[in-house]
Amino acid sequence: MYKLPSTLTDDIAYFGTLIDDFQQGKTEPVKFKGIRVPMGIYEQRKDGTYMVRVRTTGGFITPQQLKQVALTAQAHQSPFLHITTRQEIQIHHIGIDQVKTILPELQQVELSSKGGGGNTTRNILVDVESGISAEEEFDVLPYAIDLTTRLIAEADSFTLPRKLKIAFSAHAANGDLALVNDLGFVAKTVDGKRGFTVYLGGSLASHATLGWKVFDFAPEEELYYIAEAAKQFFSAHGNRKNRHKARIRYIFYKLGEEKTLELFFNAYNELKKDPSLKYTPGKLDVQLTTPSFAPATIESAAFEAWKNRYAQPQKQAGLFAITIPVEHGNAPAETFLKIAKFTEAFGTDVIRFTVRQNIQLRNIPEAYLGNVYQLVSELRQKADVPALVNNVISCTGADTCRLGICLPKGAAAALRQKLNESKLPVDELKDLHINISGCPNSCAQQRWADLGFAGRVSRNDSQKMFPAYTIFAGADRTGNGELGNPFGVVSAKDLPDFTHDLLEEYLKVKAKYASFREYIQQEGAKAIALLTEKYADVPSFEENPDYYYDWGSTEQFSVVNKGPAECSAGLFDLIDVDLKTIQTALDSLEGEVDLQKVNQLLYTIVFASSRMLLVTRGAEAKTTEETFDLFIDKFIKEGYVSKEFTSLVEAAKADQKYDFGKNKEAVIALAKEVIALYESMDDSLQFKVKAEPAKEEKAEAARVKDLRRVACPFNFVKTKIELSTLKSGDLLEILLDDGQPIENVPGSVRNEGHEVVSATPVQDYWKVLIRKA
Repeated sequence: MYKLPSTLTDDIAYFGTLIDDFQQGKTEPVKFKGIRVPMGIYEQRKDGTYMVRVRTTGGFITPQQLKQVALTAQAHQSPFLHITTRQEIQIHHIGIDQVKTILPELQQVELSSKGGGGNTTRNILVDVESGISAEEEFDVLPYAIDLTTRLIAEADSFTLPRKLKIAFSAHAANGDLALVNDLGFVAKTVDGKRGFTVYLGGSLASHATLGWKVFDFAPEEELYYIAEAAKQFFSAHGNRKNRHKARIRYIFYKLGEEKTLELFFNAYNELKKDPSLKYTPGKLDVQLTTPSFAPATIESAAFEAWKNRYAQPQKQAGLFAITIPVEHGNAPAETFLKIAKFTEAFGTDVIRFTVRQNIQLRNIPEAYLGNVYQLVSELRQKADVPALVNNVISCTGADTCRLGICLPKGAAAALRQKLNESKLPVDELKDLHINISGCPNSCAQQRWADLGFAGRVSRNDSQKMFPAYTIFAGADRTGNGELGNPFGVVSAKDLPDFTHDLLEEYLKVKAKYASFREYIQQEGAKAIALLTEKYADVPSFEENPDYYYDWGSTEQFSVVNKGPAECSAGLFDLIDVDLKTIQTALDSLEGEVDLQKVNQLLYTIVFASSRMLLVTRGAEAKTTEETFDLFIDKFIKEGYVSKEFTSLVEAAKADQKYDFGKNKEAVIALAKEVIALYESMDDSLQFKVKAEPAKEEKAEAARVKDLRRVACPFNFVKTKIELSTLKSGDLLEILLDDGQPIENVPGSVRNEGHEVVSATPVQDYWKVLIRKA
C-alpha cells in the first residue's frame, strides 16, 4: 500500500481539536468545512450526518485492512460501507464526534482519508485488469502507489484550485479512464523500455473533454517530473476565483493548447534540473498463499452459469479473477468482513474495488472457485443473474449528495429488475456499460458509458416538475477515445422501459456490429429518437401521479433540499465568506445609531478584512490574534496593503471593544483596499506583475500623471479615472513607486483591457506608458 505521510498523526490530532472547537461554536462552519472536506470527511444530505472516504489507490486493499474498515464501521454503527466509482470505500452515516476515533483506527492499518475530497490530489485510478491481463503492457499499480505516497506527503497537494484526478491504464491500445482524467498515464513499451503516453486536462464533468496528449512516450523515470509539473502548473494557473472554471481543462479553454502546454513544460523543464526527483520503479510487497482449507467441488448448472458470468482466467496459469457484485456499491459491514476473513487465506494481493462499484477477487486458484461461489451465495450478492444486471452503476444521487437532483440508485434498481425479468438474451451484453448520474455532474461517468443518463428537472405542460434524465450513448473507451453524445430526454419513470426497448432493438442486429458504439453511429441514433418520441408524453399529475415521484421516494419530486457542494470545499471558501461578511457589515452601518452595534460592526470589518486573503499567501491562522499578526506580516509589511492601517489592526488585536467609531473612515478604507486588492488579482490569485522592458514608441503626446506616494489600490483608481477622460488609442504615462505599485498597477490595467506599452525604471520609481483600449 501507499505509505502514510509523516504529518498524518499531527493532522488527525489537529482535526480532533477542530471538531471540538466546531461543536463548541469556536470555529465557523465554513472554516471547519474547508478543513474537513480535504480530510475526506463529507456531510451528507441530512445535516449533522457524515461519511469518511478512505483512500485506496487503484482499489487495492489487503484483507487485513478491509477487516479493520469493516470492524470500525460496525463499532460505530454505520449501516453500510460504500464502494465509489473512484475505487475507494466510504463509511457512511456517522456523527462528527466519531471521526476522532475512526481516523486513528484507519491509521493503524496504514489507511487514510486525507485527500478524499476538496481541492486536493484525489484517489488515483488504476485499470482493474492491471497485473492479470494478457493484453497489458505491464502492471501499472506499483507506479500509482508510489505516486500516491509522494503526492500525499506534499502540503501543496491539498491547496489546489480544484481537485486533481489521476488515472493509469495498463493497455497501450485502450486509454480508458486515463483519457478523461486531469492527468492520465497509459502504459507503453518502446524498444523494451517501459514508459507512458501522457494526457492532460481530461474530464467528464461539465464541459467534458478528452485529455490533450502531452507525451506520446515518456520513460518511466520521468513519472514524478510529469505529475509534479502538472500539479505545480495547475496550482499556479488554475482559476481560484471561480470554482466552476477551476479544472485544468479550463486553462486549455482560456489560453489555448499551445500556451497551456508551454506553461506545463516550463514547470516540467524546471523540475528536470533536479536529478533527485527522477523516479525509480518499485515493486508491490505482496504475498500469495494457498488456503489450509480444502477446495469445494460443485457440479451444477447454476455454478457453471456463475463461472461464465463472473469468473475469468488471468494471464497467470491456473489463477482466476472473480467479480463479486455489490449493488449500488453498498453492503453492510458484515458482508465486507466475511469477504476479508475469507480472502485472508489467499494472501495480501486478492482484493480490488472496481470503478463499477463491485469487488474483484484475484489470484484465486481454479480449484477454489467453488469456495468463492459458496461465499457469494451465502452473501446473497445476486450472482445468479446476468452480468449486465450487475453492471449498471449509479452515483448516490439525492439520497445523500447535496448536489443530487434525482435518485439514480432507485432508477438503477428498477432497471436491474426490468432486465432481470426480461426475456431478452442479456447474457450477450456482458460487457455493456450502463451508467446513471443523479445530476449533470459525472460521478457515475455517464458520458464514458455505452449508455448513460444524467439526472435533471423537467416540467410538463402546466410547468409541474418531474424527475428526468438526459440520455447519452456511444462512448468509445478504446484507442483515442470519444465521449458519448446526448440524445434527448426521458422521464425517470420511463427510463427502465426505454432502456429495455433500446437493448431489444440492438440485440436484433447485434451480429452486424463490432460494438454498441458502431450500432449507435449506424442506426442506434434513429432508434433512440423513435423511443424518446414514444416516451415523450408524460401524463398529468391527475392522470398518473407516479411520474412525479422519483424511484424509491414517498415524496413528490422537488429540489428544495438541494444544497451547496461538499466536493469542492476548501480553505479558499473563506474568501467568499469574509467578502460577504464585509459587505453585509458595511450595509448594516448605514443608518445604525446604536454605538455598541456600530463598534461591533466595525470590528467585524477589520477582522474579516484581515483574514480574507490570508489563504492566498498560504497562511492559516489558528487564533484571532494570529489572524491580525499574519495580516500585518503578509500584507502590510509586504506592501500589499498601506502601512497606515497598521495601528488600526494592532488595536483590533489588542482589544475587541476598542473604540473603532473614531476611526470609522479608516476601517471602511481598509475594507475597500482589501476588496480592491482581491479584485486586482488574477484568476490564480496572483499579485505580482513583472516589469517589461521598454519598447521604442513613435513620438506621441502622452498625458503624464504622477502617482508616486499614492498607496495601492488608490493609484490604480486614479489611473482608471485618468484613462476615462482619454479617447481610445490615447497614451497615458503614470509615475509609480517601486515595490507593490509597479507590481500591482500594470496587471490591473491589463485586466481592464488596456495595453501596457512599456514599464521603465528611473532611479527609485517607474514610468509606465499605457495605451487606452
